[in-house]
Amino acid sequence: MKHLFSILTLVILTLNFGCNTKSKSKNTESSTTEVKANTKGTALLTPRLLLNLPETFNSPASGDLDSEGNVIFTSPNLHNEVLIKAGFMQKPAIPTIGKIDKNNTLSTWYTFKPEDMDVKSGTVVPFGLDFGPDGNTYVIDMQLWAGGDSRIIKITVENGEVAKLETVVTGLSFPNGLVWKGNDLFISDTVLGETEDGKQISGVYKVNIDELNADKPLVISKFVNLESKDAHLFETFISSGVLKFGANGITIAGDGNLYTGIMEDGSVFKTTMDADNNKIATSEFTKGMIATDGLKWDARSNKFYITDLFANAVYSIDMKGNLELLAENGNTDGADGKLDGPGEVIIRGNEAIVLNFDAAFGAPNMVNTTPDAPYTISVLDLKE
Repeated sequence: MKHLFSILTLVILTLNFGCNTKSKSKNTESSTTEVKANTKGTALLTPRLLLNLPETFNSPASGDLDSEGNVIFTSPNLHNEVLIKAGFMQKPAIPTIGKIDKNNTLSTWYTFKPEDMDVKSGTVVPFGLDFGPDGNTYVIDMQLWAGGDSRIIKITVENGEVAKLETVVTGLSFPNGLVWKGNDLFISDTVLGETEDGKQISGVYKVNIDELNADKPLVISKFVNLESKDAHLFETFISSGVLKFGANGITIAGDGNLYTGIMEDGSVFKTTMDADNNKIATSEFTKGMIATDGLKWDARSNKFYITDLFANAVYSIDMKGNLELLAENGNTDGADGKLDGPGEVIIRGNEAIVLNFDAAFGAPNMVNTTPDAPYTISVLDLKE
């Protein structure tokens, strides 16, 4: 993980964000005392603290519920270097996957070992996570910032314990989120290329479980342009280019269709599919956020839940695309449970569990200004 965060920061700060709002100082809130309301005119939900995390989970990024109702989440620990420099930590934390049981007891589900690391970068950067139809866990290793080869890792689980890790897909650029529908795995790739006028090209790949052979991993060919692309590239998106981050959060809803968040445009697109998961059409589903991140659909409420990483906010979206702000706060360290760079929401019953990624990209319209301690997970008590 050495120098990984500095690489991340350098990449982000060199981008053209095209924004003009001012950032806030850490641990300060907006000076107004007015209670904010969502689009329905009701008061926003108040985030509360679910867990304080040890430094081994200093950047909780993505996760989901397993078959037993446990929250399994990744922590790439991208903030090691800045946290050490600020005196919050003494040594780098190894990338880790955590587990939160039904009683909110935290444990380490898996700590990545030296033999798991990418051979070029010497590290692993676990992002999106989902559980396959074969009962195993699939995790993204996003190597773009680290200098290695991005891939999909299959984690075979036996009797509730990790038995082995195997690479099953390589050749991806900036894989971010993944979700299964039947035997097809959909993978968002946030950075594929640019158009001649500087717009961002991103996309979603679709691979079948029968193609995932650890003895001969599936190789995705490098994206060249919209006319020269891998056959597994299921859909592409052209976005504004102001952030250079396109397709990010991804989910399948109860209607059987695919939904993809476009980070830099603060929008979500819907891709309708037939019974065999073939694409029919793609159209914009909703917009109005600043920079979307994790996206989940919840069967109980029949709604989507999405984070706005830049606004320190969580929204719900109904099946008609109506956007509702659930919670939002200013720049804090998250110690009291407030949102602190929320990366993804995991719905557990009537609770929205929020993973506070705590990223700070230096953009003038990003509320969070620096990663810091404590490392937290928040929760919203949903009213539905």
